[in-house]
Amino acid sequence: MPQKQKQTPTTNPLTVFVDTSIIVDIDRGKQDTIELCKQLTSTNSAYISTVSVSEILTGSYLRKDHTLAVKKAEKVLNHFRWVSLNGETAKFIAELNAYLIAKGQPIEYQNIAIAASFLLENCNILLTENKEHFERLPNLKNKVMTTKEFCQKTPENF
Repeated sequence: MPQKQKQTPTTNPLTVFVDTSIIVDIDRGKQDTIELCKQLTSTNSAYISTVSVSEILTGSYLRKDHTLAVKKAEKVLNHFRWVSLNGETAKFIAELNAYLIAKGQPIEYQNIAIAASFLLENCNILLTENKEHFERLPNLKNKVMTTKEFCQKTPENF
């Protein structure tokens, strides 16, 4: 199983990589998720993949009120630190994808790209409401949490 991670440690005590499902919950008005993300982004410790950015903006452009929806989405997305895909990420995505296909447990490309970006950024927690897909990757074990699980943890448990 590929184990790539950046060698430099994170600069913040706790860094959280946010999956697309979390942004969807914000759009749906889930107050606990909104408050958690406000807290995380205020400390500059919340990351998001540009893959999630494109997923969210696609949904916004598909709405009848797309002009307003895109502005609203961009306002939310701009609070996060965006992580772009590059050559190193592309190679790692390929390794993770091949691993899951070989095991007969493939997941959506977008989730593999998000997982690879999370691992390469060396963040502490991958926050998602889609745990079962991400947990198919052994190097994500004990690093994937829902918002509910994250809020129940105490700082010393991280």
